[in-house]
Amino acid sequence: MSEPPSNLSRRQFLKRSLVAGAAAAAPTILSSRVFGQTAPSKQITVGFIGTGNIAQMHLDTLLGFPEVRILAVCDADRVRRDAAAAKVNAFNGNHDCVALADFRELAARPDLDAVWVCTPDNWHALAAIEAIRGGKDVYVEKPLTLTIREGRELVNAARKHGRIVQTGTQQRSSRRFHDTAEFIRNGGLGKLDRIDVLIPANNKFVGATWTPDPVPEGLDWDMWLGPAPWKPFNRHGCHYNFRFVLDYAAGQVTNWGAHYIDIAQWALAADDTGPIEVEGHGEFPTSGLFSTATKVDFTCLYAGGERLRCHTRYDGVFDGNVRFIGERGWIDVSRSASRASDPVLLKEVSARAGAIKLPVSANHHDNFLQCIRSRQKPISDVEIGHRTATVCNLGNISMLLDRKVR
Repeated sequence: MSEPPSNLSRRQFLKRSLVAGAAAAAPTILSSRVFGQTAPSKQITVGFIGTGNIAQMHLDTLLGFPEVRILAVCDADRVRRDAAAAKVNAFNGNHDCVALADFRELAARPDLDAVWVCTPDNWHALAAIEAIRGGKDVYVEKPLTLTIREGRELVNAARKHGRIVQTGTQQRSSRRFHDTAEFIRNGGLGKLDRIDVLIPANNKFVGATWTPDPVPEGLDWDMWLGPAPWKPFNRHGCHYNFRFVLDYAAGQVTNWGAHYIDIAQWALAADDTGPIEVEGHGEFPTSGLFSTATKVDFTCLYAGGERLRCHTRYDGVFDGNVRFIGERGWIDVSRSASRASDPVLLKEVSARAGAIKLPVSANHHDNFLQCIRSRQKPISDVEIGHRTATVCNLGNISMLLDRKVR
């Protein structure tokens, strides 16, 4: 990877490099490349930006798709990117997958059709937009972006360049969540009064004091930080734990809240809108390395009068859930089960008798791959991901300000 010239700041270097890379990588049309031109069998060629925890799950899944070939992986951590490339090559019995240190090099490759962005949240927008400008369709892990403005810029880029962008809110591809949202849309609970979203408490903690650690061999700490303010490396603030530092992420609000608020938005027909008012009163660390909320509690008011409350659960369950409460009772849905105030309601959910039919996806990855071919919007289109992330960000903003936001 090239180093910034001595007369340029790190931020100036990143900005200048991104602009230059975008100009050099003009968008291409998928059909003209026949899925990479190197795959006569119409395989879709894929690259990964970020190869950590969630990326490994995506890698393992895509290796099971015969129509997918993973040709490149990229990470600021050499150990992680080399391990990811080795996994892919061992599975395929060749050396076709390369390991790269700079995501701009991956985004400019003409032999890739799609890119998975699995970086910390502060890199999502820049990496995804660079891939879009390079003519790639993009799967972006949730939350879509770190900030509201970044989300709008990412949507604009996707629309301008005609790219397919799927958000990693995979619960939209779960029948349980789909049928519940559809039932609510059809008035199954009568007039909807409120929605209760529970998210897990923080699962990582750091004391009030910390000291810098030596940067591990092979980790480009400057690139890992990217657009975030510079700070010394500490092992507790890197990789998985990035989600608890506001410079890189927004805590459990966007980690878990993005999944369950997304289902609430779906049920409310709010995929292209959102709440009109948000009020929150959370608790945040007063010292130490972590800075995201340790106690989450905010309420969103929608134009129809519905209220959505997102707050921390303390029962030890490391999952979220969303409960819809209306005139006929309540329905509660999570990844493990659906419950209701009356078993009859669950039977009605399964019956799918209403006139409103929501789009169906049986597999989040396959939905994205099929949309690459059809050019139709995926089940969790970029605009949907942006609107969901916006609700999460508004909740955090309200809690940080400790006042109502309109």
